[in-house]
Amino acid sequence: MKNDFIKDEKGAPFLVVGVQAHNSSTGTPLIQKAVQVVNAYGGNCLEAPVYWYRLEPEKDTYDMSHVKGLIDEARAAKLKLILLWFGTSKNGHPNYVPEYIKQDSKTYHIAKGPDGAPVASLSPHCKQTLERDEKAFGKLMEFLKEYDTQTRTVLAVQIENEMGYANTDMDYSRQAREAYMQKVPECLKEIFLEDSGVDDLNHASPVSPWRKQFGRHAHEAFSAWYHAQYIGQIAQTGKSIYDLPMLTNVMVGENGYEEAGLCYNAGAAVGRVLDIWKAGAPALDFIGPDIYNQSRQEYTRICQRYDRKDNPLFIPESPLFGEANAMNALLAAADFSAIGICCFGAEHALDANGNLKEQCRDMAVTMRTIANMSPLLIRYRKTGNIHAIAEEEFEEKRYIKLEDYHVIAHFMHAKQLRLGYTQELTDQTGKDKTQIRGRAILVQTGKHEFYAGGAGVAFDFIKRPDAFDEQSYIHMASRQWGQLNFLSVEEGHFEEGKWVVDFRRNGDETNFSHYVLDGQIIRIRLNPDTGSHT
Repeated sequence: MKNDFIKDEKGAPFLVVGVQAHNSSTGTPLIQKAVQVVNAYGGNCLEAPVYWYRLEPEKDTYDMSHVKGLIDEARAAKLKLILLWFGTSKNGHPNYVPEYIKQDSKTYHIAKGPDGAPVASLSPHCKQTLERDEKAFGKLMEFLKEYDTQTRTVLAVQIENEMGYANTDMDYSRQAREAYMQKVPECLKEIFLEDSGVDDLNHASPVSPWRKQFGRHAHEAFSAWYHAQYIGQIAQTGKSIYDLPMLTNVMVGENGYEEAGLCYNAGAAVGRVLDIWKAGAPALDFIGPDIYNQSRQEYTRICQRYDRKDNPLFIPESPLFGEANAMNALLAAADFSAIGICCFGAEHALDANGNLKEQCRDMAVTMRTIANMSPLLIRYRKTGNIHAIAEEEFEEKRYIKLEDYHVIAHFMHAKQLRLGYTQELTDQTGKDKTQIRGRAILVQTGKHEFYAGGAGVAFDFIKRPDAFDEQSYIHMASRQWGQLNFLSVEEGHFEEGKWVVDFRRNGDETNFSHYVLDGQIIRIRLNPDTGSHT
């Protein structure tokens, strides 16, 4: 995968805006509900699982019917797919493995806890389990290559789901404990974990080389390495058959007091051990955090950890609803250049009548905004031209200082503003479009050209004076330098990356701040000739 983005069938960058179906929906009518929610959220992609136990109902007997049906559903809806391989792990548990695996723990080892009792996770130290998972996954990739190469409905494949040990910090089986006493792999020798408690590597060696290098996080580092190698081997095999982007998702570590096995699955690709995972699974194109954290501080910390040069930010799971989640998702797209954001539990967004629930309105507006702005988010990614505006508590406006303009973003939620007379201020349910926590993405596409998309935000652009302008105060106080300094203001949308004008604002509709409502986009062309030379 080059240039960070997932590519479509034409090789063009594709910013994923999607929803994920519930765990057991594939092969049922619930997928049709999930498709309905993708459309309600303005999305372009459905994430849905395929199941090892259905793909291989009996040992070495393979059935692709539920995979084929899922691809056909997506094609009919003109959506893209990201397949989730529910193999060895679903949240660390072996729920979706075939029965022959479940009934033979002597061959397919269950991990052991510190007391020797089995835990609800298959051990990545078991070669036999890896071989069976790898073979089944290879069969899936063979089918995708044969059935989907031309249309590229399937954009990418997620390997496993939130891999890691449940309720232990490592596998305490004899095989794992023996491996724990071996040398740390050479490729990890330069990796040191924050807050490990190891200050001097020349002190007397502890019992295990892992403890010597990784200190208090030794068990987690050890578990991370073996989980990474397990998934990395499956990814490598899959890519050798059909070279699609491969990812894995993560139960994030930024929870509670951040101890493996207690606050999250041990061995997961959490921020603390991401370098270990990158070394152990180089065939993975990216590792994506499932972020349900509502605290903006926690959310941005997670984004910062996964937004790396070797790991573009992709969020496979986030909540369907909630103001905080809606604000955070917008920040991920704009401030952290996310290449994909998906919401989990699609079918839950619909009420008994098949309508979008009121509680989902906030996230749906944000997702529509991201989808509508996606051509610009792709084109101007990492350029510094993209600005996120997400209203904070008690905030009435936001100031953005640019080279040529002072930009003030007013939040309609906090203060009533005058708008144009032709603007419809209520949505289909009669809800006031202005009474939503303000959020917007502002993209500067030229020296005097901007696109704004979002909801509940209105912008003022005030020309900054020339360094040698002796009448700067007089000029800046003029409306010609402020609200009336535009060439054109257009409402519109993108089609195949090209801007299409739906409505041109002027007169009463442009006498005041330039506003966006309900996820819409506007294009603002400002006038560089402010008349100050006359």
